[in-house]
Amino acid sequence: MTSTALPTSMVSADRWENEGGPTRSPAMQSRDDLQADLKKYGITPVQLTVFDWGGYRYTNARDAIAAAKRLAASV
Repeated sequence: MTSTALPTSMVSADRWENEGGPTRSPAMQSRDDLQADLKKYGITPVQLTVFDWGGYRYTNARDAIAAAKRLAASV
């Protein structure tokens, strides 16, 4: 009868997982916590359109256009 030994890294990882070690990375856990808090407090994410012009960011397209027109008029 022959036995094959598992690599030490596999044995250690298996032992760690079976003894309650983390099954998810801390980054995944914090993301889960974030999602739980968002749900708990009724916070919903929304998409935001931003207009970039001249090194500035505008949330209102008319403001971006007005800024561009002001510069064009001064040149």
